[in-house]
Amino acid sequence: MSDEFRIHHCANQLIYLLKASEGQNAAEISDLLLKNRTPFRTTQVNTHTATVRISENAAKPQEFINKYEELKAKNVRNVDSLVYLLSEIMENKEIKDTLVSCADDKGDAAKLIPHHPPGGLGSSLVTLPPSGSKLTAQELIELRSNLEKAAITGTGQLTAEAIRKMLHDRHQSRAPNHVVPSPPPWLVGPMKRRHLTYDFPFDTSTQHTGTTLGNQSLRLQEQAVVRDLLAVLSGIEGTHILVRQGDDKYSPRRFILEPTMDVSLAEMVNLVVPIASSYSIVIGFIEERSLFEYGKVNHALCSAMKTIIREYQINLAQLDDHRRRGDLSLQRLVFLLQPVLRQMSVLSSVAIAVERGNCLGGSVLTLLHKRIMGSVGDKVAEQLYTYLAQLANVPYLEMLEKWIYKGEIVDYYSEFLVEEREKFSKDKLLQDYNDQYWESRYTLCRDRIPVYLEQMADKILSTGKYLNVVHECGKTVCFPGAREIVYSPTKKEYVKQIEETHSYASKLLLDLLMNEHNLAARLRSVKSYFLLNESDFLLHFMDLTETEMKMRMQDIMPNRLETLLELALRTSTSERDPYKDDLKIVLLNYDLITQLVRILSIDTVEEKVVKSLDPTELSLSGLESFALDYTVHWPLSLVISRKALTKYQMLFRHLFYCKHVERQLRNVWIRFKSLKRDMAVSHKFGKAMTILQRMLHFILNFEYYMMFEVLEPNWNTLEKNLKTAVNVDEVLDFHTDFLRQSLQDCLLTNTDLLRLLSKLLMLCVAFSNFMQSLSRQVDGPMLEEKLEHMTLSGPPTEDEKRMESDRLLTATRETSTHLEDLTSSEEHLASVATFERNFSTVLKQLLQDIAFISREQGQHCLFNILHKLDYNGFYQSQIIEEEEGTADSTTATDLISKHHKQPSPTLSKQNS
Repeated sequence: MSDEFRIHHCANQLIYLLKASEGQNAAEISDLLLKNRTPFRTTQVNTHTATVRISENAAKPQEFINKYEELKAKNVRNVDSLVYLLSEIMENKEIKDTLVSCADDKGDAAKLIPHHPPGGLGSSLVTLPPSGSKLTAQELIELRSNLEKAAITGTGQLTAEAIRKMLHDRHQSRAPNHVVPSPPPWLVGPMKRRHLTYDFPFDTSTQHTGTTLGNQSLRLQEQAVVRDLLAVLSGIEGTHILVRQGDDKYSPRRFILEPTMDVSLAEMVNLVVPIASSYSIVIGFIEERSLFEYGKVNHALCSAMKTIIREYQINLAQLDDHRRRGDLSLQRLVFLLQPVLRQMSVLSSVAIAVERGNCLGGSVLTLLHKRIMGSVGDKVAEQLYTYLAQLANVPYLEMLEKWIYKGEIVDYYSEFLVEEREKFSKDKLLQDYNDQYWESRYTLCRDRIPVYLEQMADKILSTGKYLNVVHECGKTVCFPGAREIVYSPTKKEYVKQIEETHSYASKLLLDLLMNEHNLAARLRSVKSYFLLNESDFLLHFMDLTETEMKMRMQDIMPNRLETLLELALRTSTSERDPYKDDLKIVLLNYDLITQLVRILSIDTVEEKVVKSLDPTELSLSGLESFALDYTVHWPLSLVISRKALTKYQMLFRHLFYCKHVERQLRNVWIRFKSLKRDMAVSHKFGKAMTILQRMLHFILNFEYYMMFEVLEPNWNTLEKNLKTAVNVDEVLDFHTDFLRQSLQDCLLTNTDLLRLLSKLLMLCVAFSNFMQSLSRQVDGPMLEEKLEHMTLSGPPTEDEKRMESDRLLTATRETSTHLEDLTSSEEHLASVATFERNFSTVLKQLLQDIAFISREQGQHCLFNILHKLDYNGFYQSQIIEEEEGTADSTTATDLISKHHKQPSPTLSKQNS
């Protein structure tokens, strides 16, 4: 239900921003989106087509292409989906024109788009506190975060030291008990020893020294060049080949050859030095990314690269041995290094992509998997990418195994696709009406999902959640078919393993809830109290608390109500319920409509505003504030959560107030039924009884509709669905659908309908109070008890019986005359006419609104209440007569004065 409200809110905001209020409303758009939601899968074909289409129509196509390539190089998620969406918008002329027309108004856009003045970026993003002011710990953390964001925006990228510090602080905040090892100061930071590395020191002060090559023979030049070249390939600057860093540490290195070097030798050197450039980039990447701050996946990737680099260095040492023996020429060296050239190029491309995309965890694995898929035909690159991916996947798949086999997360460096939010505890399920333990404690982090696990991500999340719940119930979790998960780009054995564990975890948790904790019995218990399935306890309770319910909420003692509720439960059919002791009473300081608004504001921007409002309904009576509550323990609170109990409360308060109205009207009917039997009643008094009968007809049929045409069929559907459910997610969905459909069909999701219904119920209560006051005025002589109840001296004699009969006859005549006088007064007739007019007007308004909603929004179940409340077309005929009277009252002059004839608005259109 929260997803529906969130989509509804987004659609409403989009309508406001696009100024499209004349078209479909937010409810229709959200329903359309929910019914047509499908996952989008991009392909190389549609992405390339979309890119070409946009670049052809862009004002600056080269800038667009450069930006797209930059985002792809950074491994930005969903960039292909966004490009495809933009291309579809460009092809749709109607949408394009709408966006252009909305973009013409710069006033609103100027408020939404932040402007950063040149030279004042920091001041526009960060508001510094006054000098000397004291900051709390939370304010200091927020200020530091804002300054870091400003630094990123202003400089384009952070330094390696700043990134490491940010990652270190984030890891420590998420896992305070886990200490992230820090590297020694001589390896990183300002105290780093420049020569304590396998990379070039990049000393710009070095110059060509020693004997000039031009003065030597070609053979000696070649020997010197080979010696220098092997040194450069090992990360050591040569005598005749100097090395300079590029624009940044991941740009190609620049090599400065001695000008007097022979041209042929220089050309061959230029063929080999790209290996040294790639080697330098890879070494810098390994030394930086192998630190613990970057996580286990990066560390595993660096370990795999180290293995390759170690073999490369061994090969260079062997080549140096050949050089010393004099059997290594420059031409042979170039030939032997050709395979290495491709390998180093692949490694450096991976290092550059990971660094520039700032990839961590799953995004690293996604990059490697895509490289494998894109290197078909290049055997060397494919094998190298596969080797790197297999080793880099090891720590990630170990975390996956612990999650799907045990329901545990061991992720100290924020790499795994599932993230645990500690602030969501199972105890909050019965404290906060908007807590989302099941949805929010464990969530998917889309940017951490490897691309090869995207289709299985939801099953992975559900599997671990199921096992985690079982584990928190004190059960030992051990999947019998557990085995190591191995990455393979072609053989997807891990898919079968995930499906097996998902089936096992689903059955395990479902059995725990259904069999051990009796979820179905718990739900039936909740239904018997909140949905009045066995309402005899409620009737007894209303008899016991009739006085308290009329008092102000502040004057009621909750302990007394609890005692009376327990008495009512013990003396009713609810005595057989083993869970009756979990039922509680709560007095809410807001009425039903306010509670509905709170529910509808869930997961929207208005939620904080609604929750922060002080209670204003301080004059509520006990009847208006009374509600039931229920104690539910873990793990049943996953299904019967606070949010679900709040919806049950809304249904109960609705039914309870309707029962109260029915009770009031029945008391009036019973009292005046005896009066009509004992005395002659005039026609004027019969009109009031007709209104009473119409009100009784309304409330009884509305209760019947809710109980037997909404709640009972929906409950039967829920019970059938629970028997076929295969996992807990289906149970949650079925339960949520039951509550959503019940609230909707009981008119509790539409504030306009609920307000009209509340007016009708209040009119019924006001009319019953009016009739009871009339009864009290004429009840005086009739209150005296009969003779057999007054005497204690034995049975009455015949004379006493005759005297009693004469007395009652006289009292009846006096009461009849008094009642005739009261009902014939102008005040009484005016009050009855006002009640009749108001009741008919509000009821017709309600019927028209229900007809419009059932017809326009497809809520066909509401047709049932229309036929029950107006089974003979009485109110419909009045509506038609009023429409015809409105049309006839329009004069010919008014029609001629208009430019064109407009149809008379019907009441239904006005109300809608």
